[in-house]
Amino acid sequence: MRVLVAEDDFASRILLEAVLVKWGYEVLTAVDGEAAWNILKADNAPPIAIVDWMMPKLSGVDLCARVRERPRELVPYILMLTAKGQKSDVSEGLDAGADDYLVKPFDMQELAARMRVARRSITLQRDLVDSRIAIAYQAVHDVSTGALNRGSIISALSEAIAAGEVLTVMLLSIDGHKALQQNQGASPAEATVRAVVQQIRALMPDAVIGRYGTDELLVVQAEASLANVIELAEKAREAVADRSFAAAIGLDVDVTLSMGLAEWDGTANLELLLCYADAALYAARNVGNTIDVFSLEVEQQSAQ
Repeated sequence: MRVLVAEDDFASRILLEAVLVKWGYEVLTAVDGEAAWNILKADNAPPIAIVDWMMPKLSGVDLCARVRERPRELVPYILMLTAKGQKSDVSEGLDAGADDYLVKPFDMQELAARMRVARRSITLQRDLVDSRIAIAYQAVHDVSTGALNRGSIISALSEAIAAGEVLTVMLLSIDGHKALQQNQGASPAEATVRAVVQQIRALMPDAVIGRYGTDELLVVQAEASLANVIELAEKAREAVADRSFAAAIGLDVDVTLSMGLAEWDGTANLELLLCYADAALYAARNVGNTIDVFSLEVEQQSAQ
């Protein structure tokens, strides 16, 4: 773990550096408060700082205040090093933002104990940040595939429509997914959905992909012509239908896709555009392993 030692006294700085290196820490040093601030305000700041109270250019107390004023998820743990031993002095340092203090001349065993506390605090802080990130990720993603969940992909499509973007939506399903789940098991079935997501991502890196249902994905491709999306969809269909795709995920049955495409005409609302794509997917499913493109003119003629 990286540690900053901010100490203007040469002998004290060298001693601290030598001891911490011996204990396995990676040590950075600063000879004054301003130099320490330049290190601690960086994005890759060390998680622990041992800061002398009295330093040129910027005192340890002022340095603590600056660090605490700067919003960031991982805040450095600051151990204040001071020759002052009065409770009022210690309180001033802690109020400024120091996490702990050590009175000079310090005892090595006490320093080791304080560093263990610092390490535990940093580890806990990192775990909490990781937990928040994981919770935030799970709120908008399908954990199994890494694609957006149903609510999030619909929101993304709604935002794209509201922005007036040129876009095509593709609603696809894995043919025979239910049978695959019953015959092969839930794990291979989920592995198949994940592999399809990866294939779509590889061919359409700019698209937004969401899990629309158990065996369905909704793909939103902005700033691309319908012809271009059809071409990419055909490549995805062929890649999945190839025997090597199933073999790569350990399946002894073929995997195929049915896809329904609909181009936003600039007037359809969210619900209507999804209905267009769903109608195209319904037609594709009736055939299997194929692509159908929604045409309002064809639908109107069929209704007559």
